[in-house]
Amino acid sequence: MNASSMPGTVMPLSGTLALRPVEQLVLQGTSFCNINCTYCDLSEESRRTKSRMPPELALKLVSELIGTDLLAREFAVVWHSGEPLTLPPTYYTAMIDAITDLCARRAPHVSVSFDIQTNGTLIDDAWCDFFERHARVIRLGVSCDGPPALHDAFRIDRRGKSTFERTLQGMNALDARGIKYNVIAVVTRKTMADPQSFLEFFHARRASLADFHFNVLASPVAGMDDLTYAETDRAAFQRFYRRVFDWWEEKRLEGSALPIRNVSQTLERIATVGRADAPSFISETSAPLRSLNMDTKGNVTTFYAGLDIATQADRYGDGNGLALGNIQQTALAQMLQSTKLTVMLGDFARSHHRCAQTCDYYAVCPGGFELIQWLDQAGSHCDAPETTECIIHVKALTDAALDFIESADRSRTEYR
Repeated sequence: MNASSMPGTVMPLSGTLALRPVEQLVLQGTSFCNINCTYCDLSEESRRTKSRMPPELALKLVSELIGTDLLAREFAVVWHSGEPLTLPPTYYTAMIDAITDLCARRAPHVSVSFDIQTNGTLIDDAWCDFFERHARVIRLGVSCDGPPALHDAFRIDRRGKSTFERTLQGMNALDARGIKYNVIAVVTRKTMADPQSFLEFFHARRASLADFHFNVLASPVAGMDDLTYAETDRAAFQRFYRRVFDWWEEKRLEGSALPIRNVSQTLERIATVGRADAPSFISETSAPLRSLNMDTKGNVTTFYAGLDIATQADRYGDGNGLALGNIQQTALAQMLQSTKLTVMLGDFARSHHRCAQTCDYYAVCPGGFELIQWLDQAGSHCDAPETTECIIHVKALTDAALDFIESADRSRTEYR
């Protein structure tokens, strides 16, 4: 079985994309990082720069979002990109208090929460105190790639040394205080060669984890063979994904399941196929304004979480990529009325339309590959055909899930 046999997978898409209330605001508190992961998409220069976002920049943007009535009823502020914990707890305490107070006064219908994604190496008692004080409103994510042989393959410090023990110390500190956290892990060829060690490492920590998610990452860095893939790797990735599904099922039946977001979300997407109310996942993922980003300098981007202005820098002729503008120079309302945003909306709509018309996996695609299409076509097309990322991230994963479901004659709605 593959996705082409699922009813209703090729779906029409018409019109242009509409602006959405902002559900997630990703703030780059600092671009500085205390370690030196070889697959990081931030430049070496930015990771060495001890920048700090002035709190007034974040408050200005949130204030203008409230003023334009563009905050969703559930609104999350995320600190990511750079290592957030290189700034002191007092910085985040002040930011959380100020943003919460601003929303309470001017948008009392909005529920505000906060997320921090950290490499875990700096977590100590002071940080645990901070997380405990804000436990009602803050979610914590730790980046860890598994046991030492996998984690230290790419997550190293500036001396080229291991960071595993420091990350483990941080997670152990959280465990000792009963502080739950999410984990994001990067999957590489090294992971695929030893999936059992990878999965069992996190399974042993399942009591501490609120959620677990893995990303299959490809690096543009020359010589990073363990981080690259090609269309010809589809079968290998499908076998890896299938092993993950089978392992997850084994543990579930034993009563010791590890929550794996990749598994649950894929099964949920498949379960919606053919329903009259089935959502368009691809349109949801890159809906304009749904996720808004601001870097330390005040540059504002949208469509994807954590998008940098260097991505597709020359696409719109201003050298600022998909940036809508800089909040220090341009009001948000003015950004939203710009010709640039209008053109961007058209580009994304055409990309979605092409996928909806031509791809059998459209109904289950989580989206997020429009920029890859442009890059694959030298940045000139927004309606290019499938990419290697589509094949590896979506098609191989979906086919593995369908094989998993079919192998035991399971109903597609069993895991909803």
